[in-house]
Amino acid sequence: MQTLPPFDELKKLAETAPEKLEALRLSMSEDIIRNASPAMQPRLRAQLSHINQIIARGKNPIHTNMLLRAELQQQLHRFAQSLTAPETLTEQQAEIMPFRRQA
Repeated sequence: MQTLPPFDELKKLAETAPEKLEALRLSMSEDIIRNASPAMQPRLRAQLSHINQIIARGKNPIHTNMLLRAELQQQLHRFAQSLTAPETLTEQQAEIMPFRRQA
């Protein structure tokens, strides 16, 4: 597995070769997913896809950081809610209706 380069090297990549920094992020993410248990890999891939979608919406690095921070806060809130009041996460139930073919 790769190790994260020192901060100064990451800063230099961000300033001079952002595409290389992005390639490093994706490569390290894939390493982490590959080394996770097979049961967790689909969830981690879904999370990475979600993060990539958030990053794609960012207009600039600061905006992207703000979007990612907001997402992290939302997930931390849900985690705290699952620990302190798990019943509130299942309050809303969808009504499942059978599919009927028209004759």
